[in-house]
Amino acid sequence: MPRAGITHDITIRSYDRTVHRGFMLTRNKSGIRSFGRKDAQTIRPRVLSMGELTHAELPPELELTWFQEDWSLGIGGINDRLDPRKLAFSNQVDTSVPGVLRLAREANLSAIKSGDTPDTYRPTGLAVVPMTTAAATINFDLWMFLGQDVYLWNTSTDKWDLKTEPLAQANIYYKNALIFGTYAVAPGGYAGTDLTDCAAPYIYKNAPDTNWTSSTITAGRFRYMAVGRNSSGNEILWGGNHIFKTARTVNETFNDSDTTLTLDDAASGHIAVNDIILVGAMAAQETMLVTGVSSSDLTVVRGYGSTARAHSSGAIISLYLPHVIKSSSDPSNAGSWSTSVTIGTDDAPITGLVFDRDTDTLLITKTDGIYSYASDGQVRNLTILFRQFGHVQNFVGAYTWNGHILLPLGSGGLLDFDYGSGAIKDISLSVSAPEQTDLHGKIVAMHGDPTNLFALLKAATTNHYYVLQGNEIAHENNVAFRWHVLAKLGATGTLYENRTALMVDTSRSGRRRLWVVYEEDSVSSMPYFIPFGTVGDDDDDGFTDDTTAYAQTVQWDANLPRVYKRYEEIEIQSRNLTGGTLTIKIEYQVDGDTNWHPLDTINLSPFSTVKFPEGTIGKLIELRFTPSLSAVGTTGPELLSFRMKAQLRPDPAKIYELTVYVADNMQLLNGATASRARSDLSQIRDWNEEATELILHVPAALKRDRRVEHEVVFLPGTLQERELGIEVGHHPEMALTFQLAEV
Repeated sequence: MPRAGITHDITIRSYDRTVHRGFMLTRNKSGIRSFGRKDAQTIRPRVLSMGELTHAELPPELELTWFQEDWSLGIGGINDRLDPRKLAFSNQVDTSVPGVLRLAREANLSAIKSGDTPDTYRPTGLAVVPMTTAAATINFDLWMFLGQDVYLWNTSTDKWDLKTEPLAQANIYYKNALIFGTYAVAPGGYAGTDLTDCAAPYIYKNAPDTNWTSSTITAGRFRYMAVGRNSSGNEILWGGNHIFKTARTVNETFNDSDTTLTLDDAASGHIAVNDIILVGAMAAQETMLVTGVSSSDLTVVRGYGSTARAHSSGAIISLYLPHVIKSSSDPSNAGSWSTSVTIGTDDAPITGLVFDRDTDTLLITKTDGIYSYASDGQVRNLTILFRQFGHVQNFVGAYTWNGHILLPLGSGGLLDFDYGSGAIKDISLSVSAPEQTDLHGKIVAMHGDPTNLFALLKAATTNHYYVLQGNEIAHENNVAFRWHVLAKLGATGTLYENRTALMVDTSRSGRRRLWVVYEEDSVSSMPYFIPFGTVGDDDDDGFTDDTTAYAQTVQWDANLPRVYKRYEEIEIQSRNLTGGTLTIKIEYQVDGDTNWHPLDTINLSPFSTVKFPEGTIGKLIELRFTPSLSAVGTTGPELLSFRMKAQLRPDPAKIYELTVYVADNMQLLNGATASRARSDLSQIRDWNEEATELILHVPAALKRDRRVEHEVVFLPGTLQERELGIEVGHHPEMALTFQLAEV
């Protein structure tokens, strides 16, 4: 058996050990063996183009470049290869304008005029109402609903002024108002019953009216409203998820366990078996299921989804019809409301109404799917499959924007529904930002203008809301929603998802504001407003000074995720940094490290160069930029581009260069002789042609590392055969030169 360093200079064997050969190396006149090792070339030379020189033409072992100057595709990116115009995540950083990364605008907390005391600090809705009935009016008032109170925004003092309360009822609230002709109409809710957020009387205001009026219409309690068109093309007001008084009351006092109710008159025509009824005043309502009707007696299931309680004689009985819609041409006229239209079954409540103006079709969202009510009176279930995926909060906050019918899911997520084709597209943050799990919560409110969609998202894992700006942007022949985080509003108490609102307000010329409303348990809350549009057009405008604002880049691996790089420096192009308090802090993270390492804080524009610490290497890198300023202002730090330099540090393959001596009567290291010239020559030729994996064994004197065995293959095109001489009666003496590459 041949042994390297004992019988032969080297040995080569097949991987399966079926062939094992020893070889002697040729020697020069000084006795040095012809054996060498070198690193294989890792990167082939670049060929310069005839066009303009780019960074890609530079040898990557000398300089790799990561350059970015556009983040307008928003958050949710993972890798630069896949998401070259995205960020991984940002907080209170605006990247919606191509070519600039800047702080978001400050979220301003509004205030009530001194001396005006609300019944409760519980904002739930807003209204932008025309000031006159003129068809071309451009003057609008901004109203806020704070519990049962209504407030008017005073443009002179920039504060809320308390106005006449439309309904003196504790725990009532109003949602965003709709504009219907010259009227503004706001659906009401009641937050004190066991039936969660049940409908209360709506309020309305004609344009020139000073005060809001509470509806006294028996049929005027709707949880959701929408403005549409009838078959004649005239506007019509729709209401859904309906509660109305039955004109029947309880005729005697009963306790919290009685299952028979005696009414003041016959129940027939008013209440039937399987009806859901609400008993009592709004402050103490109980939900019951009617299982039997006999003259003026009702048999009921107590505490049907609520807490059973005692009721006095005269307690009002209302019907709860969560699957019913009605329409009206005049919200102030009791006789204008239509008869009921049943949508699906009562076990799946209505959760929203939206009107598709392209097809003049009312869309009704329910917990079990989406239904349509056409002008011909036909009701259709458009999404039958949703019945098996029903959720009590499905589609609450449904909204139409620029032809999109946007449907929030109760479990978190957002769908884009095309009524014309029936196609449903998932535009959830879990799709566009798969790694940002805190953004995979529920969309609880939406509003927009012609170019921007705004959404209020309840965080999935923390107790706060994100204010998001969404834009439709085309990229690589794909038009999709791109999201930006404008604000993160913290919370200390319980957040009521159903009592939230957004409203775009342009009621004062030249000013554009997004109003944000949410209720927080045991906390005195007021609406926030965030200016948007041209910076400085708003008197209360400015970039935020919130120290938690930052932008985190996607990962960069130079399209070589398993190859090490040496990170050298970052060149920053910025604007508005003048050596003062406007700064941009730069941090980095290598190979998924959980810690952010500070690099530098720059304060000079337009260019700054920051070097990495010596020996910073890794396979992938992320950057984090924190722009900051000392106080809210109309001038803020702006990042225009960055260029990072790095060098590739690949692990090169080793190449062994050998020249072996093949001859008969060849003397070996141990003094023995061998006569296998023909066989050795044939074997080397076979190995060279087959390109099979082999084991090269070298003696200690030749090894360059701790290993003596190396897995190798013949490099094609390197075998050279040179005849040295021939002895009579023997095969020729040969010198065979070849290269073996490590595998």
